[in-house]
Amino acid sequence: MMLARAALRRRGRRVAGAGALVAALTLAATVRAESARRVVLVVPEAAGAVATEALARVRGELGAARFEVETDVVANNVDRRATVERALRKADARAAFGIFFGSGVAEIWVSDSVTGRTVVQTLPLSSAAPERRATVLAVKAVDLLKATLAEVWVPAPTVAAAPPPTPVPTSHEAEPAASPRAAEPATSAPAPSPPEPLAPPPPRVEVTAAARSAPVATGEGAAPSANEDGSARALGRRLDLAVGAGWIGAGSISSWSPLLAFAAYSGHVGARLIATGFGSSAEVTRSAGTVRLAYGLALAELVARQPFGSHFETTASVSAGAARLAIDGTANAGYQGSLTRVWSAVGGGGVGAAVLFSRLTVSVDARVLMAATSTEVLVAEVEVGRPIIWIGGALGVRL
Repeated sequence: MMLARAALRRRGRRVAGAGALVAALTLAATVRAESARRVVLVVPEAAGAVATEALARVRGELGAARFEVETDVVANNVDRRATVERALRKADARAAFGIFFGSGVAEIWVSDSVTGRTVVQTLPLSSAAPERRATVLAVKAVDLLKATLAEVWVPAPTVAAAPPPTPVPTSHEAEPAASPRAAEPATSAPAPSPPEPLAPPPPRVEVTAAARSAPVATGEGAAPSANEDGSARALGRRLDLAVGAGWIGAGSISSWSPLLAFAAYSGHVGARLIATGFGSSAEVTRSAGTVRLAYGLALAELVARQPFGSHFETTASVSAGAARLAIDGTANAGYQGSLTRVWSAVGGGGVGAAVLFSRLTVSVDARVLMAATSTEVLVAEVEVGRPIIWIGGALGVRL
């Protein structure tokens, strides 16, 4: 009797273990099935009317194909490829999809978790009429999604038209009840034709990283810059605020001063305001006394920029503004000291370079400026003011 009970217990444990295994496998298969039908849409902030309409149409196509759609809102100036791949891993989805805009060009990014590939397609919006840009963008985006998800894409079923109702005779058209004539059998309505078979899904298009679309010129004729991986990156609008320090040399004097800069860019061009001053001073000593000289500058600039890759760009600028020369003279016995402030208009130009890390910017600039007037310090017998060399470095943040 005891042996029989022990055998029954062991058998019960085996049945319970098998049931748990089946439940775990069922749960894992369910999770895999859900992730295979999940697509995450990466939506930039303030995407605009064209992007909003195009994303709405893409969401509708995905819903009709029985995909579960999630949305991930990101900033406008993020690393686009890294953001799409991060959204794919975060949502545990089959694919991640994003549309980004800049300078008349739209970039469509798709990352596939099965193949591990991330592809991009560049579409110049200037090639379509304004009222059709959202439609063209949505069609291109859906075609790219169908190519990526061809194995699991389910076409929307076609709905067969309902047959017309069978006409029912009215009372005055019915046969008399006493008529010896037998009622003729009613003619049945023709059976509806069977629906056409569903079209097979489009063939899967294998797109590797090397086969991305080549950069396409925008409507203004300027080619977008290239990312490190070879894909196109369009320049958009940007605001920069930077602080740093600059070295100013004029004639035989030089000094260091803090600087503050504010820049606004749109595409390849922009404007910049820079101010520097309240720094160190140069000291000149003669038999008659000692003179301290320090420069301050305020400039407005027209700037042209050219990116190289995702994290480096060069600039060229034309400058105009004002220079302030502070002269503090201390005289020895028999001489008279003075405190003077001299203003002069300046103009010139320069070049620079910047390295970009997410929202941070490290920049270096060099300028050559000419003053409208030349200043001569008589006590120390020094002439200053032509030309002025300014070299500055700054750490900035994108607003």
